[in-house]
Amino acid sequence: MKNRGERIKALPPVGSAMVGFCFDMYGTLCDTSSVRTRLGETLDVPERLVAAVDETWRRKQLQYSYQSAQMNDYEPFWDVTAHALDYALAAYDLDPSAEKREQILVAYDNLDPFPGAAEALDRVSAAGHEVVVLSNGNPAMLERLAENAGLLPHLDGILSAHDVRTFKPDPAVYEHAAESLGLSLGDCRLVSSNAWDIAGAGNAGMATTWVNRSRDPPESIGARPDHTVRSLSAVGESN
Repeated sequence: MKNRGERIKALPPVGSAMVGFCFDMYGTLCDTSSVRTRLGETLDVPERLVAAVDETWRRKQLQYSYQSAQMNDYEPFWDVTAHALDYALAAYDLDPSAEKREQILVAYDNLDPFPGAAEALDRVSAAGHEVVVLSNGNPAMLERLAENAGLLPHLDGILSAHDVRTFKPDPAVYEHAAESLGLSLGDCRLVSSNAWDIAGAGNAGMATTWVNRSRDPPESIGARPDHTVRSLSAVGESN
């Protein structure tokens, strides 16, 4: 188990057996739908409306990150998440107090880890690989979530799109990860449940493992995954 706050170590030369495993956070290691509990408790509305707000919130969060990157108008992912929440609430004519809105927003600091998340990180690490998070989240929110979800001690580091002021699937994010790890893109592997993230990383030159829990088809644009698993429990078994 890694010590909290341990810095990314010096790595062996490109071409060695070392692979940099870059795990996506939102939707891969942690379940974004776990915000529904906080939504239901805070809004006190029917369950079907809670589900609709949750789905809209996540959809707009991703859309706003794409828009921000395309418009060259970067905002940290925490702010993007807040804008998306405001849209979702307005879309269903909900107007909670500022205090309740903040209570909902901080649910993103307390997402539930998927079953087997910590074990997957440890298994890959035990095989001799570097294990980091690579996420659109800004560093502060990723640090809070990793700690609250119990994942921080299992990581060698946290890498954020914030460092290059854009968002995945911009190639700059994946290139930044490889540079930070001291590896070539081909010696890095993205592990993500998001098909668009897999398509983007593969297009940039990373190896990819798609955690396809819903048995969805791969994206028609961008690279196809070079390895597909159904759950985190299978990550690293044949990479």
